[in-house]
Amino acid sequence: MATVRRKRSEPFSLLQRDPGPWSPLLLYWLATLGIIVVFGLVMLYSASYTTGYLRFGDSLHYIKSQVLCLGLGLLVMIAFSYVDHRFLRKMVWPGYIVCLVLLVLVLFSTPLNGCRRWLRIAGQTVQVSEIAKFEMILLTAHLAAKVPKLEKLDPSRSGRVPVRAWLQQRLVRELILPLLPLVLVVALLIMEPHMSGIVLTTAMVGTILLLGGNGGIITWVGGAAGVLLLETVLQHIDSIPYLQSRLDGWTQDLTKMTDQTLQSLYAIGSGGVTGLGLGNSIEKQLWLPESTNDFIFSVVCEELGFVGAVLVILLFVLFLVQGLWLAFHAENRFCTLVGIGIMAQIAWQVFCNIAVVTNTLPNTGISLPFFSSGGTSLILLLAEMGVMVNIGRNGERVRQERRRAHEEQEARRKEKTIDLASARKARAES
Repeated sequence: MATVRRKRSEPFSLLQRDPGPWSPLLLYWLATLGIIVVFGLVMLYSASYTTGYLRFGDSLHYIKSQVLCLGLGLLVMIAFSYVDHRFLRKMVWPGYIVCLVLLVLVLFSTPLNGCRRWLRIAGQTVQVSEIAKFEMILLTAHLAAKVPKLEKLDPSRSGRVPVRAWLQQRLVRELILPLLPLVLVVALLIMEPHMSGIVLTTAMVGTILLLGGNGGIITWVGGAAGVLLLETVLQHIDSIPYLQSRLDGWTQDLTKMTDQTLQSLYAIGSGGVTGLGLGNSIEKQLWLPESTNDFIFSVVCEELGFVGAVLVILLFVLFLVQGLWLAFHAENRFCTLVGIGIMAQIAWQVFCNIAVVTNTLPNTGISLPFFSSGGTSLILLLAEMGVMVNIGRNGERVRQERRRAHEEQEARRKEKTIDLASARKARAES
Protein backbone atom coordinates (compact mmCIF):
# COMPACT_ATOMS: atom_id res chain seq x y z
CA MET A 1 0.00 0.00 0.00
CA ALA A 2 1.28 3.45 -0.90
CA THR A 3 2.49 5.70 1.87
CA VAL A 4 3.06 9.42 1.82
CA ARG A 5 5.74 11.58 3.28
CA ARG A 6 4.91 14.78 5.15
CA LYS A 7 7.44 17.24 6.50
CA ARG A 8 7.14 19.09 9.76
CA SER A 9 6.88 22.86 9.46
CA GLU A 10 10.20 24.64 10.05
CA PRO A 11 10.60 27.57 12.46
CA PHE A 12 10.84 30.93 10.76
CA SER A 13 11.10 34.65 11.37
CA LEU A 14 10.11 37.68 9.31
CA LEU A 15 13.69 38.57 8.38
CA GLN A 16 16.90 36.60 8.05
CA ARG A 17 19.94 38.44 9.36
CA ASP A 18 22.23 36.45 7.10
CA PRO A 19 20.39 34.41 4.45
CA GLY A 20 23.67 32.89 3.30
CA PRO A 21 26.85 33.51 1.30
CA TRP A 22 26.92 35.09 -2.14
CA SER A 23 27.71 32.53 -4.81
CA PRO A 24 29.62 33.62 -7.95
CA LEU A 25 26.62 32.78 -10.14
CA LEU A 26 24.29 34.90 -8.00
CA LEU A 27 26.65 37.85 -8.44
CA TYR A 28 26.80 37.24 -12.21
CA TRP A 29 22.99 37.08 -12.27
CA LEU A 30 22.79 40.40 -10.43
CA ALA A 31 25.31 41.91 -12.85
CA THR A 32 23.16 40.78 -15.79
CA LEU A 33 20.10 42.28 -14.08
CA GLY A 34 21.97 45.56 -13.59
CA ILE A 35 22.92 45.69 -17.28
CA ILE A 36 19.32 45.03 -18.32
CA VAL A 37 17.95 47.71 -15.97
CA VAL A 38 20.44 50.35 -17.13
CA PHE A 39 19.88 49.40 -20.77
CA GLY A 40 16.14 49.70 -20.17
CA LEU A 41 16.47 53.17 -18.64
CA VAL A 42 18.55 54.40 -21.58
CA MET A 43 16.04 53.07 -24.12
CA LEU A 44 13.06 54.40 -22.17
CA TYR A 45 14.56 57.89 -22.13
CA SER A 46 15.31 57.67 -25.84
CA ALA A 47 11.79 56.42 -26.60
CA SER A 48 9.95 58.83 -24.30
CA TYR A 49 11.54 62.28 -24.41
CA THR A 50 9.63 63.31 -27.55
CA THR A 51 6.31 61.99 -26.24
CA GLY A 52 6.92 63.55 -22.84
CA TYR A 53 7.60 66.96 -24.34
CA LEU A 54 4.68 66.92 -26.79
CA ARG A 55 2.12 65.59 -24.29
CA PHE A 56 3.29 67.00 -20.96
CA GLY A 57 5.74 69.76 -21.87
CA ASP A 58 8.52 67.87 -20.09
CA SER A 59 11.00 65.67 -21.94
CA LEU A 60 11.91 63.96 -18.66
CA HIS A 61 8.32 63.17 -17.67
CA TYR A 62 8.53 59.39 -18.15
CA ILE A 63 12.15 58.87 -17.15
CA LYS A 64 11.78 60.81 -13.89
CA SER A 65 8.85 58.65 -12.85
CA GLN A 66 10.73 55.49 -13.84
CA VAL A 67 13.88 56.46 -11.93
CA LEU A 68 11.81 57.28 -8.85
CA CYS A 69 10.08 53.89 -9.04
CA LEU A 70 13.46 52.23 -9.66
CA GLY A 71 14.84 53.76 -6.46
CA LEU A 72 11.80 52.61 -4.50
CA GLY A 73 11.98 49.21 -6.19
CA LEU A 74 15.62 48.73 -5.22
CA LEU A 75 14.74 49.40 -1.58
CA VAL A 76 11.91 46.87 -1.84
CA MET A 77 14.30 44.41 -3.50
CA ILE A 78 16.81 44.73 -0.66
CA ALA A 79 14.03 44.26 1.90
CA PHE A 80 12.65 41.15 0.17
CA SER A 81 16.15 39.68 -0.13
CA TYR A 82 16.11 39.36 3.69
CA VAL A 83 12.50 38.18 4.08
CA ASP A 84 12.44 34.55 5.22
CA HIS A 85 10.87 32.40 2.50
CA ARG A 86 9.10 30.42 5.24
CA PHE A 87 7.33 33.62 6.26
CA LEU A 88 6.27 34.24 2.65
CA ARG A 89 4.88 30.72 2.55
CA LYS A 90 2.87 31.26 5.73
CA MET A 91 1.37 34.43 4.27
CA VAL A 92 0.22 33.02 0.91
CA TRP A 93 -3.43 32.57 1.91
CA PRO A 94 -3.85 35.98 3.59
CA GLY A 95 -2.12 37.48 0.56
CA TYR A 96 -4.50 35.65 -1.76
CA ILE A 97 -7.53 37.03 0.08
CA VAL A 98 -6.13 40.57 -0.08
CA CYS A 99 -5.46 40.08 -3.79
CA LEU A 100 -9.07 38.99 -4.41
CA VAL A 101 -10.38 42.01 -2.49
CA LEU A 102 -8.24 44.35 -4.61
CA LEU A 103 -9.41 42.66 -7.83
CA VAL A 104 -13.01 43.21 -6.73
CA LEU A 105 -12.39 46.86 -5.77
CA VAL A 106 -10.79 47.61 -9.13
CA LEU A 107 -14.08 46.66 -10.83
CA PHE A 108 -15.60 49.79 -9.27
CA SER A 109 -12.79 52.11 -10.39
CA THR A 110 -13.00 54.65 -13.19
CA PRO A 111 -12.62 52.89 -16.56
CA LEU A 112 -9.74 53.79 -18.88
CA ASN A 113 -10.08 52.84 -22.55
CA GLY A 114 -13.05 50.70 -21.60
CA CYS A 115 -11.12 48.67 -18.98
CA ARG A 116 -10.97 48.80 -15.18
CA ARG A 117 -7.46 47.77 -14.18
CA TRP A 118 -6.11 50.51 -11.93
CA LEU A 119 -6.72 51.56 -8.33
CA ARG A 120 -5.77 55.03 -7.15
CA ILE A 121 -3.99 54.76 -3.80
CA ALA A 122 -2.41 57.82 -2.12
CA GLY A 123 -2.62 59.73 -5.38
CA GLN A 124 -0.83 56.98 -7.33
CA THR A 125 -2.32 54.41 -9.71
CA VAL A 126 -1.66 50.74 -8.97
CA GLN A 127 -2.30 47.95 -11.46
CA VAL A 128 -3.73 45.17 -9.33
CA SER A 129 -3.03 42.44 -11.90
CA GLU A 130 0.72 42.89 -11.25
CA ILE A 131 0.12 42.09 -7.58
CA ALA A 132 -1.98 39.10 -8.62
CA LYS A 133 0.90 37.69 -10.67
CA PHE A 134 3.28 37.78 -7.71
CA GLU A 135 0.69 36.30 -5.39
CA MET A 136 -0.17 33.46 -7.79
CA ILE A 137 3.51 32.53 -8.08
CA LEU A 138 3.79 32.19 -4.28
CA LEU A 139 0.44 30.41 -3.82
CA THR A 140 0.89 27.98 -6.70
CA ALA A 141 4.42 27.13 -5.53
CA HIS A 142 3.08 26.54 -2.01
CA LEU A 143 0.25 24.27 -3.16
CA ALA A 144 2.44 22.37 -5.61
CA ALA A 145 5.22 21.88 -3.06
CA LYS A 146 2.97 20.63 -0.27
CA VAL A 147 1.51 17.79 -2.33
CA PRO A 148 2.63 14.56 -0.59
CA LYS A 149 4.76 12.36 -2.83
CA LEU A 150 4.24 8.61 -3.17
CA GLU A 151 7.28 7.14 -1.46
CA LYS A 152 6.82 3.37 -1.41
CA LEU A 153 4.71 1.25 -3.69
CA ASP A 154 3.03 -2.07 -3.01
CA PRO A 155 5.65 -4.75 -3.80
CA SER A 156 2.87 -7.20 -4.72
CA ARG A 157 1.98 -4.97 -7.69
CA SER A 158 5.53 -5.12 -9.11
CA GLY A 159 6.16 -1.44 -8.43
CA ARG A 160 3.06 -0.18 -10.29
CA VAL A 161 0.63 2.31 -8.79
CA PRO A 162 -3.08 1.42 -8.98
CA VAL A 163 -4.83 3.47 -11.65
CA ARG A 164 -7.25 5.03 -9.19
CA ALA A 165 -4.48 6.08 -6.79
CA TRP A 166 -2.39 7.37 -9.71
CA LEU A 167 -5.24 9.51 -11.04
CA GLN A 168 -6.07 10.84 -7.59
CA GLN A 169 -2.44 11.79 -7.04
CA ARG A 170 -1.57 13.14 -10.49
CA LEU A 171 -4.86 14.70 -11.53
CA VAL A 172 -6.55 15.79 -8.29
CA ARG A 173 -3.76 16.53 -5.82
CA GLU A 174 -1.04 17.71 -8.20
CA LEU A 175 -3.14 19.56 -10.79
CA ILE A 176 -6.74 20.36 -9.87
CA LEU A 177 -6.12 21.56 -6.31
CA PRO A 178 -3.22 23.92 -7.23
CA LEU A 179 -5.28 25.29 -10.14
CA LEU A 180 -8.45 26.08 -8.15
CA PRO A 181 -7.22 29.47 -6.79
CA LEU A 182 -6.39 30.51 -10.36
CA VAL A 183 -10.05 30.16 -11.39
CA LEU A 184 -11.22 33.04 -9.17
CA VAL A 185 -8.38 35.30 -10.27
CA VAL A 186 -9.06 34.60 -13.95
CA ALA A 187 -12.79 35.22 -13.46
CA LEU A 188 -12.13 38.64 -11.92
CA LEU A 189 -9.61 39.52 -14.65
CA ILE A 190 -12.21 38.67 -17.28
CA MET A 191 -14.57 41.15 -15.69
CA GLU A 192 -12.04 44.02 -15.97
CA PRO A 193 -11.38 42.82 -18.79
CA HIS A 194 -7.64 42.11 -18.85
CA MET A 195 -6.83 39.41 -21.39
CA SER A 196 -3.04 39.88 -21.29
CA GLY A 197 -3.13 39.47 -17.51
CA ILE A 198 -5.08 36.23 -17.92
CA VAL A 199 -2.62 34.91 -20.50
CA LEU A 200 0.43 35.71 -18.39
CA THR A 201 -0.97 34.48 -15.08
CA THR A 202 -2.19 31.23 -16.61
CA ALA A 203 1.13 30.70 -18.42
CA MET A 204 3.10 31.30 -15.22
CA VAL A 205 1.01 28.88 -13.18
CA GLY A 206 1.19 26.29 -15.96
CA THR A 207 4.98 26.62 -16.16
CA ILE A 208 5.37 26.11 -12.41
CA LEU A 209 3.31 22.91 -12.55
CA LEU A 210 4.96 21.72 -15.75
CA LEU A 211 8.61 22.21 -14.74
CA GLY A 212 7.82 21.23 -11.15
CA GLY A 213 6.68 17.80 -12.33
CA ASN A 214 3.12 18.14 -11.05
CA GLY A 215 0.68 16.01 -12.99
CA GLY A 216 3.38 14.15 -14.86
CA ILE A 217 2.41 13.21 -18.41
CA ILE A 218 -1.06 14.73 -17.94
CA THR A 219 0.42 18.24 -17.64
CA TRP A 220 2.61 17.78 -20.70
CA VAL A 221 -0.28 16.49 -22.80
CA GLY A 222 -2.52 19.32 -21.59
CA GLY A 223 0.13 21.94 -22.34
CA ALA A 224 0.73 20.56 -25.83
CA ALA A 225 -3.01 20.46 -26.53
CA GLY A 226 -3.38 24.06 -25.32
CA VAL A 227 -0.66 25.26 -27.71
CA LEU A 228 -2.15 23.36 -30.66
CA LEU A 229 -5.66 24.66 -29.99
CA LEU A 230 -4.65 28.26 -29.17
CA GLU A 231 -5.17 29.66 -32.65
CA THR A 232 -8.52 27.86 -33.02
CA VAL A 233 -9.73 29.26 -29.69
CA LEU A 234 -8.64 32.79 -30.61
CA GLN A 235 -10.47 32.62 -33.92
CA HIS A 236 -13.75 31.82 -32.17
CA ILE A 237 -13.67 34.53 -29.50
CA ASP A 238 -16.36 37.07 -30.27
CA SER A 239 -17.88 37.90 -26.88
CA ILE A 240 -15.56 40.84 -26.15
CA PRO A 241 -15.68 43.53 -28.86
CA TYR A 242 -12.27 45.14 -28.23
CA LEU A 243 -10.60 41.71 -28.14
CA GLN A 244 -12.29 40.68 -31.36
CA SER A 245 -11.14 43.88 -33.08
CA ARG A 246 -7.55 43.10 -32.12
CA LEU A 247 -7.88 39.54 -33.38
CA ASP A 248 -9.33 40.83 -36.63
CA GLY A 249 -6.24 43.03 -36.98
CA TRP A 250 -3.93 40.03 -36.51
CA THR A 251 -3.29 39.48 -40.19
CA GLN A 252 -0.63 39.74 -42.87
CA ASP A 253 -2.83 42.12 -44.87
CA LEU A 254 -1.39 45.61 -44.32
CA THR A 255 -4.73 47.22 -45.19
CA LYS A 256 -6.50 45.37 -42.36
CA MET A 257 -3.71 45.43 -39.77
CA THR A 258 -4.15 47.52 -36.61
CA ASP A 259 -2.34 50.85 -36.62
CA GLN A 260 -0.18 49.85 -33.66
CA THR A 261 1.13 46.73 -35.36
CA LEU A 262 1.56 48.49 -38.71
CA GLN A 263 3.64 51.31 -37.24
CA SER A 264 5.63 48.77 -35.21
CA LEU A 265 6.59 46.87 -38.35
CA TYR A 266 7.55 50.13 -40.06
CA ALA A 267 9.87 50.91 -37.13
CA ILE A 268 11.46 47.45 -37.16
CA GLY A 269 11.92 47.52 -40.94
CA SER A 270 13.48 50.98 -41.01
CA GLY A 271 16.05 49.98 -38.39
CA GLY A 272 17.84 47.53 -40.65
CA VAL A 273 20.94 45.79 -39.34
CA THR A 274 22.59 48.53 -37.28
CA GLY A 275 19.66 50.96 -36.76
CA LEU A 276 19.25 54.68 -37.23
CA GLY A 277 21.25 55.50 -34.11
CA LEU A 278 20.31 56.01 -30.47
CA GLY A 279 17.70 58.77 -30.18
CA ASN A 280 17.01 58.92 -33.94
CA SER A 281 13.74 57.00 -34.07
CA ILE A 282 11.08 58.56 -36.27
CA GLU A 283 8.16 56.35 -35.24
CA LYS A 284 8.40 57.44 -31.58
CA GLN A 285 7.35 60.96 -32.58
CA LEU A 286 3.66 60.11 -31.96
CA TRP A 287 3.48 57.77 -34.96
CA LEU A 288 3.90 54.63 -32.88
CA PRO A 289 1.26 54.29 -30.12
CA GLU A 290 2.55 53.21 -26.70
CA SER A 291 6.18 53.69 -27.76
CA THR A 292 7.13 54.06 -24.08
CA ASN A 293 5.38 50.90 -22.98
CA ASP A 294 4.09 47.96 -25.00
CA PHE A 295 5.98 48.85 -28.20
CA ILE A 296 9.31 50.03 -26.79
CA PHE A 297 11.04 47.04 -28.41
CA SER A 298 10.08 48.49 -31.80
CA VAL A 299 12.03 51.64 -30.89
CA VAL A 300 14.98 49.45 -29.88
CA CYS A 301 14.88 47.80 -33.31
CA GLU A 302 14.57 51.13 -35.13
CA GLU A 303 17.41 52.86 -33.27
CA LEU A 304 19.79 49.94 -32.67
CA GLY A 305 18.73 47.68 -35.52
CA PHE A 306 18.93 43.90 -35.68
CA VAL A 307 22.13 43.95 -33.63
CA GLY A 308 20.45 45.80 -30.75
CA ALA A 309 17.40 43.52 -30.85
CA VAL A 310 19.58 40.39 -30.67
CA LEU A 311 21.58 41.92 -27.82
CA VAL A 312 18.41 42.52 -25.79
CA ILE A 313 17.20 38.96 -26.43
CA LEU A 314 20.59 37.45 -25.51
CA LEU A 315 20.70 39.46 -22.27
CA PHE A 316 17.29 38.13 -21.26
CA VAL A 317 18.24 34.56 -22.24
CA LEU A 318 21.39 34.77 -20.11
CA PHE A 319 19.39 36.25 -17.25
CA LEU A 320 16.78 33.47 -17.43
CA VAL A 321 19.33 30.65 -17.64
CA GLN A 322 21.20 31.98 -14.61
CA GLY A 323 17.93 32.47 -12.71
CA LEU A 324 16.70 28.96 -13.46
CA TRP A 325 20.02 27.53 -12.29
CA LEU A 326 19.57 29.38 -8.99
CA ALA A 327 15.99 28.06 -8.76
CA PHE A 328 16.89 24.43 -9.40
CA HIS A 329 19.66 24.59 -6.78
CA ALA A 330 17.46 26.21 -4.12
CA GLU A 331 17.09 25.12 -0.52
CA ASN A 332 13.81 23.25 -0.95
CA ARG A 333 11.05 22.47 -3.42
CA PHE A 334 8.98 25.54 -2.54
CA CYS A 335 11.90 27.87 -3.28
CA THR A 336 12.60 26.03 -6.52
CA LEU A 337 9.00 26.47 -7.69
CA VAL A 338 8.95 30.15 -6.68
CA GLY A 339 12.15 30.72 -8.66
CA ILE A 340 10.67 28.91 -11.66
CA GLY A 341 7.53 31.06 -11.44
CA ILE A 342 9.47 34.34 -11.27
CA MET A 343 11.68 33.39 -14.21
CA ALA A 344 8.61 32.16 -16.10
CA GLN A 345 6.95 35.56 -15.67
CA ILE A 346 9.99 37.31 -17.17
CA ALA A 347 10.27 34.75 -19.98
CA TRP A 348 6.60 34.89 -20.97
CA GLN A 349 6.49 38.70 -20.86
CA VAL A 350 9.58 38.99 -23.05
CA PHE A 351 8.31 36.38 -25.49
CA CYS A 352 4.80 37.83 -25.74
CA ASN A 353 6.01 41.43 -26.04
CA ILE A 354 8.43 40.64 -28.86
CA ALA A 355 5.85 38.40 -30.54
CA VAL A 356 3.27 41.20 -30.45
CA VAL A 357 5.53 43.90 -31.89
CA THR A 358 6.56 41.54 -34.71
CA ASN A 359 2.93 40.50 -35.41
CA THR A 360 3.62 36.90 -34.39
CA LEU A 361 0.83 37.20 -31.82
CA PRO A 362 -2.20 39.52 -31.73
CA ASN A 363 -1.87 42.77 -29.82
CA THR A 364 -2.24 41.86 -26.14
CA GLY A 365 -0.73 44.89 -24.40
CA ILE A 366 2.13 43.15 -22.57
CA SER A 367 5.07 45.28 -21.39
CA LEU A 368 8.76 44.45 -21.80
CA PRO A 369 10.26 43.82 -18.31
CA PHE A 370 12.65 46.55 -17.06
CA PHE A 371 12.27 48.48 -20.34
CA SER A 372 8.64 49.60 -20.51
CA SER A 373 7.42 52.47 -18.35
CA GLY A 374 5.20 51.44 -15.45
CA GLY A 375 5.84 51.98 -11.76
CA THR A 376 3.78 49.10 -10.34
CA SER A 377 5.33 46.58 -12.70
CA LEU A 378 8.90 47.72 -12.05
CA ILE A 379 8.54 47.77 -8.24
CA LEU A 380 6.96 44.32 -8.12
CA LEU A 381 9.51 42.90 -10.54
CA LEU A 382 12.31 44.15 -8.32
CA ALA A 383 10.54 42.70 -5.28
CA GLU A 384 10.57 39.36 -7.07
CA MET A 385 14.27 39.84 -7.80
CA GLY A 386 14.78 40.29 -4.06
CA VAL A 387 13.07 36.96 -3.46
CA MET A 388 15.41 35.40 -6.03
CA VAL A 389 18.42 36.82 -4.16
CA ASN A 390 17.14 35.26 -0.93
CA ILE A 391 16.60 31.94 -2.70
CA GLY A 392 20.09 32.03 -4.19
CA ARG A 393 21.83 32.85 -0.91
CA ASN A 394 19.90 30.22 1.07
CA GLY A 395 20.64 27.65 -1.61
CA GLU A 396 24.36 28.44 -1.47
CA ARG A 397 24.31 28.20 2.34
CA VAL A 398 22.72 24.75 2.20
CA ARG A 399 25.20 23.58 -0.45
CA GLN A 400 28.14 24.72 1.65
CA GLU A 401 26.71 23.04 4.74
CA ARG A 402 26.26 19.79 2.81
CA ARG A 403 29.77 20.10 1.39
CA ARG A 404 31.24 20.60 4.86
CA ALA A 405 29.23 17.67 6.24
CA HIS A 406 30.46 15.47 3.39
CA GLU A 407 34.06 16.55 3.96
CA GLU A 408 33.75 15.85 7.70
CA GLN A 409 32.25 12.44 6.96
CA GLU A 410 35.08 11.67 4.55
CA ALA A 411 37.64 12.84 7.13
CA ARG A 412 36.11 10.58 9.81
CA ARG A 413 36.09 7.67 7.37
CA LYS A 414 39.77 8.20 6.54
CA GLU A 415 40.64 8.47 10.25
CA LYS A 416 38.77 5.27 10.93
CA THR A 417 40.57 3.55 8.07
CA ILE A 418 43.94 4.74 9.38
CA ASP A 419 43.09 3.59 12.92
CA LEU A 420 42.08 0.15 11.64
CA ALA A 421 45.28 -0.09 9.61
CA SER A 422 47.35 0.93 12.64
CA ALA A 423 45.59 -1.64 14.83
CA ARG A 424 46.20 -4.39 12.27
CA LYS A 425 49.87 -3.41 12.00
CA ALA A 426 50.21 -3.43 15.78
CA ARG A 427 48.63 -6.88 16.01
CA ALA A 428 50.90 -8.16 13.24
CA GLU A 429 54.00 -6.84 14.98
CA SER A 430 52.98 -8.34 18.31
